[in-house]
Amino acid sequence: MNNNSLWSFLKKYYMPVKYRFMAIFVLVPLVALCGQLAPWYVSDIVNILNTGDINALAWQNLINTFIFLALVLVGGNIFMMLAMYLIQHKIISPLGIKVRKDLFVGVLGLHKNFWSKNSAGDVYAKIDGSRRTTAAWSSLGDMFIFAHASLWSLIITLCFIGKIYLPMAIVYVISSILLFIFFHKLSANTRQASKQQENMKNKVFGKTTNMISNYLVLKIFGSLSRELKKLGKDYALVAKTMRKNAWLRNKNCTLVDTVVVLFDAAMIIYAVVLWAKGIINVGNVVYLLTAGRTMSAILSSFSAYWIYYRTELFKLQGNLKLLNAEPEFVDAPNAKKLKVKAGEIEFKNLTFAYNHKKPAIDNFSLKIKAGEKIGVVGMSGGGKTTLLHVLQRLVNTPQGSVYIDGQDVALVTQESLHNAVSFIPQDTTLFHRSLAENMSYGSFKATQKEIEDAAKKSYITEFVKDLPQGYKTLVGDKGVKLSGGQRQRVGIARAILKNSKILLLDEATSALDSKSEKFIQSSLQKLIKDKTVIAVAHRLSTLKNMDKIVVMEEGKIIEVGTPKELLDKQGKFAKLWNLQA
Repeated sequence: MNNNSLWSFLKKYYMPVKYRFMAIFVLVPLVALCGQLAPWYVSDIVNILNTGDINALAWQNLINTFIFLALVLVGGNIFMMLAMYLIQHKIISPLGIKVRKDLFVGVLGLHKNFWSKNSAGDVYAKIDGSRRTTAAWSSLGDMFIFAHASLWSLIITLCFIGKIYLPMAIVYVISSILLFIFFHKLSANTRQASKQQENMKNKVFGKTTNMISNYLVLKIFGSLSRELKKLGKDYALVAKTMRKNAWLRNKNCTLVDTVVVLFDAAMIIYAVVLWAKGIINVGNVVYLLTAGRTMSAILSSFSAYWIYYRTELFKLQGNLKLLNAEPEFVDAPNAKKLKVKAGEIEFKNLTFAYNHKKPAIDNFSLKIKAGEKIGVVGMSGGGKTTLLHVLQRLVNTPQGSVYIDGQDVALVTQESLHNAVSFIPQDTTLFHRSLAENMSYGSFKATQKEIEDAAKKSYITEFVKDLPQGYKTLVGDKGVKLSGGQRQRVGIARAILKNSKILLLDEATSALDSKSEKFIQSSLQKLIKDKTVIAVAHRLSTLKNMDKIVVMEEGKIIEVGTPKELLDKQGKFAKLWNLQA
C-alpha cells in the first residue's frame, strides 16, 4: 500500500477525532496496568497464605490486598468500557459512513476516461465492499485497542517479571520479538491469497451487475445459458480461491497456536526450575504462570488478528485507490459561478483528442450569437457530439477556449455551467422513480401544475393517462417501463422545466416515430424560442428551421450557412440532403 495515500487517508479521516484518540491512548495503558496488577495481588495473597501463620496482621494484609484487587478489576472494566465506547461509537462507526459516502461522491465526480477503463459493476463492487470493509474497520477498532492494550500489558508484565527475575524478562523479550517476526512472515501468503480472492469476487460481481443491466440483450440473443455457464466457471474460481484462503488461514492459525503452546510450556518449566533452585518463591511462580498464560494469549490473539487484518488492508487499499482517484479536471482556483444573460457562445481555436489520438475537434472556431439556432451535421465520428461535451466540460480541453457571454467556461464552476445549460441527449436515461420525479429533474422545485404544463408541451399527456398511477407511476430501472420515444419526451419535458438560455440537442428526436416527431418538433419550436440552440442531427429535415447549418468533417468546419445557402451551394450538405431525400 502506498504510504503517502495511507497517510493522507489517516490525516483526512482521523485528525478530526485526534482528541478522542488521545483519550484512548490514556485509557488503554490504565486497562493494561489494571490487568497486570490483578495477578500481582493474587501472588501476594498466595505468599501470605503460604506463610502458614495467619495472624491479625496477615488478615489485615489479606483484606487490603482483596480491596486493591477488587478496585483494579472494576477499574479495568470501566476503563475498557470507556475506550471501547470511544473507538466504536465515536470514531469507527462515523468513519465508516463518511468513507462510504465519500467513495460514492468521489466516483460520481470522475469523468469519461475513468469510466472508459472501469466497468460500473466493478466500481460498485468496491463501494459495496466498503460496507464489509467498514465492518472490518469496526473490528479494526477492536484490534487497535487490543494491540495498544497488549503492548502496554507486555511492557508492564515484563517490568513485573524483571522485578522477580531479570534474566527471565530478557528471555521473554527476545522470544516475543522472534515470534512477531515469525507471525509477520507467516501472514504474507494469506495476504496474497486474500488479494486474489477479493479481485476475483469484484470481477464476478461486476460481470453479474453488467448482465443484470443488460438482461434484455441476453433474452434477445438467447445467450442466457451461455452467459450463466461462463459465470459458473468464474464462481468456481472464486470458490477455489476462498477454499485456498480459508485453508491457509486455518493452517497458519494452527501453526501459531502450536508454537505459542510450546513457548508457554517452556516458560512454565523455566519458572518451576527457578523455584526448585530457590531463586523465586511460590507467589512468584503463581504470578509467572498467570503472566505467562496472559502473554501467550496476547501473542496468539495478536498473531491471529495480524494475519486476518493484514489481508483486510487490501480492501482498504482498493478503497484508497477510489478515494484518491483524481478527476480529469477540477474547478479552477477561485472559479466563479457562470452568469448567463444573453446566451452568446464562442468556440475559439478549439482542439480536442481522446487519449492523445487523432483530434476529434481540430482548431475549431465558431461564434454563435445570443438566440441564434445552429444545426450541426456531418458523418458519424466527425466531432459533433464531442463539441457538445466540450461545451459542457464533460471532457477536458487543454487547447483552445469556449466562452459563454464572454466568460471562459474553464474558469467557472462546473456545477453553475451545467445548471445554465439544458441538454437533451440521444437516449434519455431515467431513474427508478416516479414519472413526475423524472420530469422535474430539470427543476426540482417544479409544481405539479408546471409538470403537467410541460407534459402537454412534450406530449407526455398522450400516454400518462394509460399509466396505472399516472404521474406517480414508477418508470423502472433506466425507464424500462416506457418506450424509447416516451423516454425521449421525458427528456424534452426536463428541458422545458429547466428553461435555460442555452439548449443543446443531440439527436433529440431520433427515438421518435414519425407521428410523435411531428408533435415534438412543434413543441421544440416553442421551446427554442428566445434561446441559443445547438442541435446535432443526422435527420437533416429536422434542421430546416435553423438559422445556420455547420457541416463538420474530421473535427473541422467545412461549410457554414443557412439551409438554403448550403443547398444552393451544392456542397457536402447538399449531398447529405440528397441522400436522405
